[in-house]
Amino acid sequence: MMKNTSKETTRVLIIAGSLRIGGAEKVAADIGFYADPQKYTVHYVVFGSETGAYEPELTACGCRVFHFPQPSESYSGYLRELKQLIRTYHYDVIHAHTMFNIGWAMLAGRLDGVPVRIAHAHSALAERRSIKVRLYEAVMRFMILTCATDDVACGVKAGERLYGRRRFQKSGKLILNGIDTQGFAFNAERRVAFRKELGLDGRFLIGHAGHLAAVKNQGFLLELMPEILKERPDAYLLLLGEGDDRPMLERKIRELGLEEYVRMTGNVRNVPDYLNAMDAFALPSLYEGMPLSIVEVQSNGLPCVISDRVPKDVFLTELIQPLPLENKAAWVRAICAAKREHSEEYAARLMKSGFDVQTAMEKIYEIYERKENDCKTGCR
Repeated sequence: MMKNTSKETTRVLIIAGSLRIGGAEKVAADIGFYADPQKYTVHYVVFGSETGAYEPELTACGCRVFHFPQPSESYSGYLRELKQLIRTYHYDVIHAHTMFNIGWAMLAGRLDGVPVRIAHAHSALAERRSIKVRLYEAVMRFMILTCATDDVACGVKAGERLYGRRRFQKSGKLILNGIDTQGFAFNAERRVAFRKELGLDGRFLIGHAGHLAAVKNQGFLLELMPEILKERPDAYLLLLGEGDDRPMLERKIRELGLEEYVRMTGNVRNVPDYLNAMDAFALPSLYEGMPLSIVEVQSNGLPCVISDRVPKDVFLTELIQPLPLENKAAWVRAICAAKREHSEEYAARLMKSGFDVQTAMEKIYEIYERKENDCKTGCR
């Protein structure tokens, strides 16, 4: 995408939180990657000083990225800075992906007359929270429900969680997280070559991809490995991703004596190569919204053993096997029994199911275009 600052473009502000590798972050970044520069000027707000993996590519495309302090440092300060940014660039659309901090963006957009104000839910979070957190969430939800012009969600549970069941069923918009389905199609030649490149040819490769954080529950997989190795001595675990839990996970690997059986790759951009190399995939998350990794994995034909806490929205093929986290023995059996599909047909099936990134982006841009029409009336 080439840079275009013409006043004729639709000016879009994306509140992304971060631009590191992740599901919600990828959706936010794809908006800039796929936007027509003759029609859209896209800016981003992220929290903190970290330069996320997608940021250099977005700036190379002509997008601008503004780094703000974490809202929790000063909510009034965040609101003030956001309002100043809106007044400076006169945005037509503000599109927020930051769960309960979305409320501030919707309020700022309404106060400064941004015609299209989109709240985008990505999480079906439902764990127990403190009274203080629940009060804050209630305030944020009130801001969203009174200031957003559009309620978007990546899955039904995520939408009902943020907006309430009645409202989401009545006026919510379901936009599935999209991927480049053909880019994730199984490739037999790449499988052979990349397994040799990894030095893991002949191993039973178990994979996981995700931000290294408590909610993703990677420690659970490490705890399974000693039992898996009893059944499959050739087993090897690949953990793709980066995050704050890395030191804890590295310590756990040492404590369990798994140094020869686990590799932490950090963030990688050639995810399809890793999926081609794997024999099974595991996602023991405590909760999810619409995990892109599971859509990618199914497109590749990988059997997936996942937590039964993951929304059924991603149960797109027979490759999915949901299991309760309380039953570790069942996880061991399912992973060890996994049979890898060497077929490209799954990518085509996923595209037909509506999970293609082009389809998802077109639906988002359709909402943006309403700035010239009914959204001129402001908040509903």
